[in-house]
Amino acid sequence: MRAILALSLWLVSTYSVAENTLTVLVGMDKPPYIQLQDGTGFELELLRKVALHMGYEAVFLHVPNARIRYLLEQGHGDVATLQNASDFSIDLFYSLPYIRYQNAVITLRHREFQIQHSQDLARLSVIGFQNASHVLGPDFAEMAEASRRYQETTNQKTQVDMLLANRVDAAVMDINIFHYFRRVADDNQPIQLHSLFPVSDYRAAFRERRLQQEFDQALVKVQRNEHYRQLQLEFFGSVNQLSPLPATP
Repeated sequence: MRAILALSLWLVSTYSVAENTLTVLVGMDKPPYIQLQDGTGFELELLRKVALHMGYEAVFLHVPNARIRYLLEQGHGDVATLQNASDFSIDLFYSLPYIRYQNAVITLRHREFQIQHSQDLARLSVIGFQNASHVLGPDFAEMAEASRRYQETTNQKTQVDMLLANRVDAAVMDINIFHYFRRVADDNQPIQLHSLFPVSDYRAAFRERRLQQEFDQALVKVQRNEHYRQLQLEFFGSVNQLSPLPATP
């Protein structure tokens, strides 16, 4: 992994000397947001559109999420994606929120589970995404620590497969990721979404204020365009992202 990352950084630094390219540090494979197999996905297509409105061609450097901001701070790339407002660095400039995740507890409807609080999961077998117990709040963390039937995985397809096969009672994950792998599995069992967690809105980070300001202006233009809605329908099957800011009179 380190050798691949080093090679990627060298290739991008070499390529980025070309005019009008914007090197964007993004995460690894996470369909339908990032699809490495064909180089597409909602997040990549959105960022491509924003970069074009800024007058650049986006060049993506895929790295683990935990390394994205660090690499920007070390001078690699122009943009660090998927930055949480609760973890800002005073040395960087942050954009408007550009992408939204909505984590939920997902169960099969016929099981008729009543889940209103994280502690309601303590009696169930639950599979969460990696680090869910660290990012979904103290109540969820307490449940995960106490439960012998809670587990986490890096493979989100596994979460969906296990839920649909009745191998767990509940999956905790982003609803768009769930629906993507459900379509892949071609399984239409009725489900129940239990919305215990607030939405997570993420921003992009920059070393240069000028780029951050240009990004914000371009983002607003993209979000006001009908293509923004069509992009959501293409990758998510529904419109559930950030609403465009109202036009300035």
